[in-house]
Amino acid sequence: MPLVRLDADEDPSPNLAPMIDVILVITIFFMCVSRFSGDDRQFDLDLPRAGGAAAASDRPEIVEVEASGSVRLGGESIEPAALATRLTAARAERPDLAVTIRGEQAVPHGRMAEVYEACRAAGVSRVAIAVRSRPDTTRR
Repeated sequence: MPLVRLDADEDPSPNLAPMIDVILVITIFFMCVSRFSGDDRQFDLDLPRAGGAAAASDRPEIVEVEASGSVRLGGESIEPAALATRLTAARAERPDLAVTIRGEQAVPHGRMAEVYEACRAAGVSRVAIAVRSRPDTTRR
């Protein structure tokens, strides 16, 4: 530890510059690794993969379908028969309503068809199916 001569009336004090540098670096680190935005997920689904996945442009209604067949609209459990009614009410408020269907890979095709049919019956023309993007294996 280097010794520094001080005047007789000067009290020794810690050097705060290294501590401020460390706090700044830690703050930048946490800002870089944090997710500031994410989709509203009630539970983690095992989404299928597809090559042509594209992001939705605005904030859609999210319909989640579990492998067991249960359906959620905006995080709230709903019967598939009532889905069209709820989407019709939402479409009355927002005529340009978009719906994203997040179905697990193990969901029976019939249940996904029911959800898609409910969207069509509600008059929703912008329906997307959420998938995870598949790694591109054709590039080298």
